[in-house]
Amino acid sequence: TMEIFRDLGIEDQVLAEATPHHMIGDTVFCTSIAGEEIGRILTWGNHPSRHADYELASPSLNCDIPQTYLEPILVKNATIRGTQSQFSTEYLSHTQDGEGVNVRVLNRLLGTEYTIRVKYLIGADGARSKVAADLQLPYEGQMDVAGS
Repeated sequence: TMEIFRDLGIEDQVLAEATPHHMIGDTVFCTSIAGEEIGRILTWGNHPSRHADYELASPSLNCDIPQTYLEPILVKNATIRGTQSQFSTEYLSHTQDGEGVNVRVLNRLLGTEYTIRVKYLIGADGARSKVAADLQLPYEGQMDVAGS
């Protein structure tokens, strides 16, 4: 992801808002946010035996930045480049033709459905992606220890 941010020219903005690299710590598994600790693992190449692997694999440092810090950077830069953002909007379906995509969405605040005409549809909606499911994209591999 950081390499994509580098290509977009926003890597420095993301790093400025992220947890300083030397402070990235462990991933902690608990019964609740303040509950009993079940276990922990060193995160993102922080173990001395793995750190060099990460540095050699990419020109960009990995980072830890919460969505609440990252999203404003993405929205600002997308807006500067001429896009429009709509929040509280849920993807329902899409149809594609030779010139673009019609995307059916739900305004979750008003409960109304409408269609947005776009050049591209990007399914950046996670592992349970409805976009990927609608396109019948296959997933390969097995779940990891943390369910990733």
